Amino acid sequence: MARAGTSSASGKTTLRFTVVAIENWRNFRRAEIHLSNLAFFIGANASGKSNLLDAFRFLHEIAAPGSGGLQGAIARRGGVSAIRCLHARSFSAVSLAVTVGDNDTPGIWRYELTFNVQKGQAPAIIVERLAHNGEDIVRRTKDHGESARELTQTHLEQVSKNKDFPDFVAFLASCRYLHVVPQIVRDRRRQNTAGDDPFGGDLLRRIKEMPQKSRVARLKRIARALEIAVPQFEELDLKDDSEGVPHLYAKYRNWRPYATKQAEVAFSDGTLRLIGLLWSISEKGGPLLLEEPELSLNDAVVGELPAMFRRVARFSGRQILASTHAPALLESPKIGLREVHLLTVGDNGSEVRTLANMPQVQAQVEGGMTIAEAVLPLLRPEGIEGLAGADVIG
Repeated sequence: MARAGTSSASGKTTLRFTVVAIENWRNFRRAEIHLSNLAFFIGANASGKSNLLDAFRFLHEIAAPGSGGLQGAIARRGGVSAIRCLHARSFSAVSLAVTVGDNDTPGIWRYELTFNVQKGQAPAIIVERLAHNGEDIVRRTKDHGESARELTQTHLEQVSKNKDFPDFVAFLASCRYLHVVPQIVRDRRRQNTAGDDPFGGDLLRRIKEMPQKSRVARLKRIARALEIAVPQFEELDLKDDSEGVPHLYAKYRNWRPYATKQAEVAFSDGTLRLIGLLWSISEKGGPLLLEEPELSLNDAVVGELPAMFRRVARFSGRQILASTHAPALLESPKIGLREVHLLTVGDNGSEVRTLANMPQVQAQVEGGMTIAEAVLPLLRPEGIEGLAGADVIG
């Protein structure tokens, strides 16, 4: 089946998520979100930002080879009972649906998965459906005569079944979650482990695996960005130590005429996180899921992230979906109202609203407010003034 998608500035054909709909998933009894190529999820603590990103990660784990498919993805989250929304009522199954396409054709693919579990049995599929341009390729329900064992696996994860839609499976498998933890990047014991490490343990290995000519060119581009963001920064390089373990080395200007280079163990947390972020958004691949990319970064740097994401994504083609708490990021004029999704918590779980669909916020922004000024008061917990006086000692 021919691949369809958009072309980035580099000529690379790319797909992205255009709609996600979830039911009884974690915090969410029901939500549907229309997504642009750049999307930010904002909300108070425990409003479900991480859990929303995890819905995409869940689909990635089903499709990615070696991830254990549906059963592995459910088990890693503690089982269906841990995934199911506590606000679930008569309908207790968990449902995820995504639409995938591009700017010209936003509905090329639509995938729906509904599953549940009966006591003493393995989690099982109730509905699995995949449509391409409106035509069903996969349509399974628990009432179509399949055995209980067959319903424990999706067609996405079965090589014998997914041969008719390899591009869609590859798209989901290429989706990557990233939350760089500097202490893990510095841990040499994790640098040569196989597979992806969403917390950055594979960062140096991934840099090393790029062909040398391309790697050197990309590190130079990253170094130029770091020269702007990091005081006294001059140079960035990757070399193996005597045991073949890769290390990043940076040179900083100081009073010595020949400054010595420092390895990543001496980098600041902010520098390591920024390097991981810059490298990852430049990589070719599917959607990139970022957990609070502003952590450890100066507000001036955070304010430039949206413009940087947008510029890099034009060349890499990657869709970027990010959770954030940062006012500095939301003050950027490079963010549109359709790209920010507000999560709020109510009596029926978390709800999601796109700012473009909130007339009051739209009017405030059109009147000269930044998105941060218009939205952050909505995130302020009621009675927060009492936190400082709370009796937590004793």
